[in-house]
Amino acid sequence: MTRDEDVKDVRLFDTRTVERNIKRGTITRKDYEKHLKSLADASDKVLPTDPVAPAEPAAT
Repeated sequence: MTRDEDVKDVRLFDTRTVERNIKRGTITRKDYEKHLKSLADASDKVLPTDPVAPAEPAAT
């Protein structure tokens, strides 16, 4: 598979367009589920977040 084909495959499964691609028949729901299972676990890369304090009004 060439790099262009890899990019095309990734775009088919982009979360912003996957439902449209399934409706059009470009991919199947089964293909999408298989793709999701093939993704690496990246949970170790998540950083904890601090609760955001309310913004103070800007001084004028």
